[in-house]
Amino acid sequence: MSQPFELPEFYVPHPARMNPHLERARVHSTQWARDMGMLGTGVWTEEILAGDDYGFMCAYTHPDASAEMLDLITDWYVWVFYFDDEFFAEFKKSTDVAGAKAYLDRLPAFMPINGTDPSPEPANPTERGLVDLWQRTIPLMSQDWRRRFTTSTHNLLLECMWEINNMKSGRVANPIEYIEMRRKVGGAPWSANLVELSEGAEVPASIAGTRPLRVLSDTFSDAIHLRNDIFSYQREVEQEGENSNGVLVFEKFFGYDTQRAVDAVNDLLTSRLHQFENTVFTELAPLFAEHGVDPVQQALVGKYVKGLQDWQSGGHEWHLHAGRYMKTSAGTGNDAFARTILRGPTGLGTAAARLGVGNAR
Repeated sequence: MSQPFELPEFYVPHPARMNPHLERARVHSTQWARDMGMLGTGVWTEEILAGDDYGFMCAYTHPDASAEMLDLITDWYVWVFYFDDEFFAEFKKSTDVAGAKAYLDRLPAFMPINGTDPSPEPANPTERGLVDLWQRTIPLMSQDWRRRFTTSTHNLLLECMWEINNMKSGRVANPIEYIEMRRKVGGAPWSANLVELSEGAEVPASIAGTRPLRVLSDTFSDAIHLRNDIFSYQREVEQEGENSNGVLVFEKFFGYDTQRAVDAVNDLLTSRLHQFENTVFTELAPLFAEHGVDPVQQALVGKYVKGLQDWQSGGHEWHLHAGRYMKTSAGTGNDAFARTILRGPTGLGTAAARLGVGNAR
């Protein structure tokens, strides 16, 4: 299949780092998927799972996680990608709205906040995986985090209904609605919650809902989703017929050709990364002072921010390699990496050196 566009130059301000426990996570997650019944179901084979390489993804997006934590995080991502592929095969492909709703309505019951309320008997790999993951996760986190994470998971499920309804009606959202809905119900807020888990850096409840923390979550989410839309365009739009993709939205609303739409989405992605950096550098210190956040909690927020930065860089690197996504015309990630812009000093606290940099195109 011919390439629909050339990948743009991406602004990636922090180099990706690799977790040393990669190989263990690969072996563990493959066995876990097998134990949950995800392989040989008609959705995934071992070859498909190996090609997508979620161990590689999580080792790049969570470079400082312990071996045991990386296993848990990787299992969560195996679960969410299996769910996405199974949902497409069972419901999106046929636009079965009623079946999709019945399937999704069952899932929240497998995530009781206190971990002890009864839940239904799991009937498929997605449900079995969720039961296992939730029981392994809740002892590590507070009830406040559990509520936020179940909300993010619920919103992720709502995205599936929004997408399937758009597919059934043939409707493409406008850019404002699309960004708002993707931010609200997309998977990146869920990923941000998992950063708190992997870093052992739960955001203090006293500031979790404040504007600066919401901006960090929103800009992180927008950047993750927009990057994914660029790399996923060929798979989602050309192969699967989906219409919830930012590149397609820009094509339809502005009348752009595909290449121009990709470049515009990349410009928006870059601006969201700049706002993330600006918020870290200018708004966190006044927030800490206003709410009396003690030094220990400030350090936890700093670890959380670093974890979000690691996720951005590692997620970009994974997109260049994973079998799910479009590569360069040469079929490798190396040419795309050459079009990644690494500008100036990197790391937490150095964002001001780059705030005036123009968009990377």
